[in-house]
Amino acid sequence: MYRSAKLLVPMTLLVVPLIQPNAKAAPTVYRHITAETSSPYDAVINADGSLTEDGVTYACIYKPVPQASWVRTPWISPSQAYAGQHSIGLEVDAQTDFSAGAVDKVQQRISSGDDSFALTWGVKRYTGFALKLPSANFQIPTDRLMIAQWWQGSPYGPPVRLEITNDTTNVVTWKIWVLNNDTLGNPSAQPIVLNGATIPFDTWTTFVVMLIPDYTGNGQIKVWENGTEVIAWTGKVGYDPSTIPYKNPPAGTPNPNNAFDVFYGPYRNTQDTKQQMFFDEIKFTDTYSEALPSD
Repeated sequence: MYRSAKLLVPMTLLVVPLIQPNAKAAPTVYRHITAETSSPYDAVINADGSLTEDGVTYACIYKPVPQASWVRTPWISPSQAYAGQHSIGLEVDAQTDFSAGAVDKVQQRISSGDDSFALTWGVKRYTGFALKLPSANFQIPTDRLMIAQWWQGSPYGPPVRLEITNDTTNVVTWKIWVLNNDTLGNPSAQPIVLNGATIPFDTWTTFVVMLIPDYTGNGQIKVWENGTEVIAWTGKVGYDPSTIPYKNPPAGTPNPNNAFDVFYGPYRNTQDTKQQMFFDEIKFTDTYSEALPSD
């Protein structure tokens, strides 16, 4: 009996990529403002105060509306820079003739709630920027003055804001103010106050603010100043968008937005003081390391 011969066929080695079960996506920089006017950034301030850089336009919001003479249009400064050669200048001047409840604002929007990468429920986002306050043109505010806000729509106060206070007369003190369904969102609502630190004059200070919105109590806020963690807080961050968290809401008051807008720049109760400030290396990212301003 003869055995049939077997045909030997060369085997092809199949290489299967090794998949890491806990692999994370690469960090993402969603927005980065450099204020540099040369290619590839080509930053320019438009007639309405908005900034266009690298093909993206960042809206500018003023109060009063229309823009008041003491609320200056933003500009690109060629003499102040944390990195590169330029920064964004913003300023509100002293005003003595105003009505009760009047406010001044010139802010640019880093991210809209309509963005695909917007800050929303359970999503971690970092906002970073470098800030300089020139002693010759910045007076300690006599009333509230925010320099950044994370906002959920009108008529509600921003659920999170970085606020410069009038606690002292020779140094700039900042805090984080938090509003939520418990505090309500009225202008007169008493915020949860998270003590921060101080900002020196005439030098660049870096900030990174991390938020995870959660109106049930599992939200998080962290703030780093010059790379040092200053605030780490867990609680209710943001308004429940299915409610109207407003005491005696006017007829037709809308629900809070489902996602947040992010702004930087001065926003204050009108007062007889002047505040000029410069911002540079403004970022909106999903990691701390990418948000930290680099010089």
